[in-house]
Amino acid sequence: MGMQQIATHVRNAGGVLHKRDLVALGATDRMLTAAVRFGHVHRARRGWYTTFPPGDARYEAVRIGGRLTGASLLALLGAWMWTAAPTLSVVVPPGASRLRPRRGATVRWRADGRVPPRPSPGTASRHPDEDEHAVDDARRAAWAVPLRTALVDAVVAAPLDEAVALLDWALSSGHFSVVGLHEAFAGAPADVRGIVDWADARSESFIESVMRVTFVCLGHRVESQTRVGPGDRRRIDVVVDGVVALELDGRSWHGDTFDADRLKDLAITIQGRTALRASYEMVRDHRPLVVEAVHTVLGDARRPRRRLVEPRGRARRPGVRRTRGRRPWHLVRPARARASPPGPPGPGTASTSGAS
Repeated sequence: MGMQQIATHVRNAGGVLHKRDLVALGATDRMLTAAVRFGHVHRARRGWYTTFPPGDARYEAVRIGGRLTGASLLALLGAWMWTAAPTLSVVVPPGASRLRPRRGATVRWRADGRVPPRPSPGTASRHPDEDEHAVDDARRAAWAVPLRTALVDAVVAAPLDEAVALLDWALSSGHFSVVGLHEAFAGAPADVRGIVDWADARSESFIESVMRVTFVCLGHRVESQTRVGPGDRRRIDVVVDGVVALELDGRSWHGDTFDADRLKDLAITIQGRTALRASYEMVRDHRPLVVEAVHTVLGDARRPRRRLVEPRGRARRPGVRRTRGRRPWHLVRPARARASPPGPPGPGTASTSGAS
């Protein structure tokens, strides 16, 4: 067995493999030492070899002596969250010794921190209907807990808006069905299980989920992915109280959609709603300002409209009349001042005719 074969075996096993499994495949101590020396694999911990580089969350979990969980695992799958590198979260088995703590990492002692034994080649695999993640969980077993467990850990540890965003991602990405979410949270405390009912598979982005939860918590009626109008396939990200159409531009915004976005805003206005737009950075750094703007629009919509009073002294603009001739426009000519007819002479006016 060569060094390349050792790396291939480790990679095929999910990226992490114990020495005893490599020895069973024909590797010797000299081969393993050479594979580590030339960088084909890394020894994260005594007896554990991996193809993940140092600094990778999976490598660090093995180096600490446990398995990855929570947002650390979900981030590797592309879950919706503020940062792509959340705090490292690892579970280790009770009574584990010789741990190598990492600064900033969260370590929990639980029974599922113990790596399950690898199934032998002749062992029958579980039926796919038993667990929709069984195959992927088995490949990650040496360095991560099952996906269901990681999702529950991440949701419980996150603020409400971010927790709901994780559930929205789980549905939108196809990793979970609604039934699967209820099954995943079946063993959670009673005050946690109900969060599944907050999830919305129609949500299409992280900031959309965050703003939906924000306005729901403020007591507003919120609709997701509402059609702009009858017969219009375009959809509005979030509609608040049927009045404000909040469009949320993701982190990767492209200038070639500028005109299309403005045309959409015009269509929203024609349908009687007020269009507002907020970017990823605005939601992240200035969310209270976005909320205040929405509340201002809602407040104006509830007030009776006042008639605009034209300031005194302002000259009236002449109107436009139908075009005639070559000139493309014509204004209404100002009316000529008419001379007022002379009135009857006053009582004190002396008559010059007939004076005697």
